[in-house]
Amino acid sequence: MILKTLAIGLLLALGEVVNGNVRVRVLHRLYGKKRAKTVSFLSGIIIIYVISWFALPWVSPVNYVDCLLIGFVWLAIMLSLDIYFGRYVFKFKWNKIIDDFNPFKGNLLSVGMILLFISPSLVFWLQS
Repeated sequence: MILKTLAIGLLLALGEVVNGNVRVRVLHRLYGKKRAKTVSFLSGIIIIYVISWFALPWVSPVNYVDCLLIGFVWLAIMLSLDIYFGRYVFKFKWNKIIDDFNPFKGNLLSVGMILLFISPSLVFWLQS
């Protein structure tokens, strides 16, 4: 189950990287930075839940504890990816990276991470 969980986690990461690129390259020009973040947040959640819907039966969790562990692995992958890209690829300072997780500053990354974490449990429940 762990290898399947890791594989789907990497697929989710790829989907979110593509989503982020579309936000920066297309949505910023169409909607402006703030609205583009909201549109990208919504499309990112759709990506997460569509992948979860089709992939979770393949991972085959038995119960909600399995689902929470899957969600934790996916969360760890996504947090690592976001922090790595922010710090080492885009050369953001730590304050900027931390601000990206602050919903009080209009950033929805932390909300997305919570929804990512619970996605296996919610999909498991919906498919039961």
